[in-house]
Parts: sequence; structure tokens; C-alpha cells
Amino acid sequence: MHKVSLPLGMRDEFGMQAYKKHQLEKMLEQLLQQHDFMRIDTPLLEYQEVFADFDLKQRRAYHLVDNNEAVVLRPDLTLPIARFLATNNFDLPRKFYYVGERFKIAKSLSGKYNQMTQAGIEIVGYTSLKAELECFFLINCLSRKFLQGRVRIELGDACFADAVLDSLTKDAALKAAIKKQLYQKNIPQYQKMIAPFVTGKQGQFLQKWPRLFGDEATVLQQVSQFALPAAAQLIINKLERVAHWLKQLPEQPVSLDLSAAPPQTYYTGITFKGFSDDISDYLFSGGRYDHLLESFQKKAEPAVGMGIDLELLTKVADFDIPKPKADLLFFEPEQLSEVVQICQQHPNLTLCLERDLQSAQQTAATKHVKLFRIDKEGKISDAT
Repeated sequence: MHKVSLPLGMRDEFGMQAYKKHQLEKMLEQLLQQHDFMRIDTPLLEYQEVFADFDLKQRRAYHLVDNNEAVVLRPDLTLPIARFLATNNFDLPRKFYYVGERFKIAKSLSGKYNQMTQAGIEIVGYTSLKAELECFFLINCLSRKFLQGRVRIELGDACFADAVLDSLTKDAALKAAIKKQLYQKNIPQYQKMIAPFVTGKQGQFLQKWPRLFGDEATVLQQVSQFALPAAAQLIINKLERVAHWLKQLPEQPVSLDLSAAPPQTYYTGITFKGFSDDISDYLFSGGRYDHLLESFQKKAEPAVGMGIDLELLTKVADFDIPKPKADLLFFEPEQLSEVVQICQQHPNLTLCLERDLQSAQQTAATKHVKLFRIDKEGKISDAT
């Protein structure tokens, strides 16, 4: 007997949930196309080397072998686009969007699937912060359209931790270890690692650092009490400026997290997440990664990207789903030519496949739709 269970972490999609997801995808595509984003589709399989700068072990990717070459089911959709841009002669700047499947093996007992549908955008070739602002604009649009404006945008910066720690030590391993404990909010271990530095100029800030997250005005007020290294203060100034712009969007709450890990290791500037207080996971995630293309070509290109968890957005989005009710057309097999003509004239009809008229009438009554039939003259008539 054939095995009928699915591989661990996979799922089937059907019915209204699949239909809702498809409708949401269509509306998202319409929005992005209105704003001059070009669709790009990359294959599920990529050479493992494409993700050489990506922590495949941490991401728990699916590894395969193709003609003795190591390949993976893509655990990320940004790096394949970087690979595409490096191997195709595209004029930049350009804005892309994608919708596709991403595969990564979820941690045991996490309750998460290993396959998820992700949508996203890549804005390549723009150095201005306006690229980040377009991401925030789109999040705000989707928040108001589908979530009654409940999405909070949380800002951070991928370089902030290094800007602070570079002023304390040149030991790369120590800096990496401090960042790990900081990002994981492992306060006891973090306190042990910063102990040699708490008597210095940054001591008070270091002790407060893991708790510097929340409402942007509160966090900025707390940070203003400390004398930060010049590079770190420049980042704070930039975050304050961006937060000020963000608050001009309608119904848009803003927060800061100065102790959050960047979404990926390749981020180089402002990072952000979009979440709702009644949802444990974030719906949107992204930021700036100006050196990403250097992995594939000599010339770097400025870039900002954003991923959208389409599975989660489908689950929580609140919008009217069109549910067209098609009336039924009962026919005999020899009437197929008439069926074609009638369905062209009446596009709201769908074919009734019951064997006999009585069964067709029962089906129409169950579905609360009208039933029509084709008479001997090839004309349509009411058969309800």
C-alpha cells in the first residue's frame, strides 16, 4: 500500500483557506504592480554555493545532490534574486517583487511548517532612505487594508551593535559572543561578558542595552542619557529621523529595538519588522543590504528588501472574499456543441455533471443555486 502521509512539516492547502490566500496574493500583486514593481520568479532548486554567505546550518536547509553538485531547496528568496541580477544584464535601479515557496526545516516541536509561501520586494540601485520609506508605505497600506491599522513597525539597525562594540574591543570572537547573548536576551550570560567594560564610558549604556526596546519616544529619551561612540550616535540620529517620517503615515505606530538581531547576516543598515500585538510572529521583515551583490560580482549595488509572511497574513487578514455562486447547466453528452454556445452567452453558468435531471435538481437545491437545462431545440430553459 502506498504511503499516504505527508513528509514532516509539509501541508496541503484546499478550500476557502487556499482561495483566501490566492485572493490576497492577487490583491498584493495589483498593489505592487501599481507601484512599478516587476515580478521575478526564481527556481526552487539552487546551487548550494548561492547561499555560501548564508548560515545554511542555522536555517536547516534541505540539501540534495544533482549530477554530483550540491543543491538546496531555497531557504531564502533574496539571494537567488542577487544571483539573477549578477548573471543577467539588467539596467538599475529597478524594483522587483516575488511570490514563492521557501523551505527550511523548523525546529522540533515548534509547530511551524517547513514550507511557507513568502511574498516580498527588492528595491535595487537606490541609495536614498526613500527606498526604506517605500517599504514602510506599503506596510502601512496593507495594515490599513487588511488589519485595521494594527501593524506596528519596529526599527533597528544592523550596524548598531558593531558601532558600540568596536569602541570596546578589537576581539572579533568576543564581539560575536556578546552580540549572541544580547540578541538572545540571555541577560546573565550577557552581564558576564560585558563585566570587563562596565567601569568604562559605556558601562551604564551596556547594562541598559538589552532593555532598550519599545515605544520609539521612550527608547530615544533613554538613549539620550548616554554618551555613545560617534558611529553609534549617527545611527541613533538616523533612526530618530526615520521614526519621525514614519509617524506621518496614517494610523502607524512605531517602536525601536536596539538589541535585536538583524533578520539576516547580510544586512548593512536600517532593519525593520512589522507585527501586530495580538500575533506572536511578525508579518513583515526587511532592511538594507548594500553589499549583497558583492557575493556574486565585483560591483556592489545598494538594495533594500522586505519579506511578507503570506501564510500568516492570510490567516489574520480581514477582508471580504468574493464568493461567486454559479448556476448549474444540466446537459446530455450529445449536446456539447450547444453547451459551448450557451456558456459563452451566459458566463455565470457552470456545468452540472449529475447523471440525471432529478439528481441535478437535488444538487442545485443543496447549493442554493438555479438549475438550467438544454431542451431538444438546443435552447436553455429553467429546470429548477
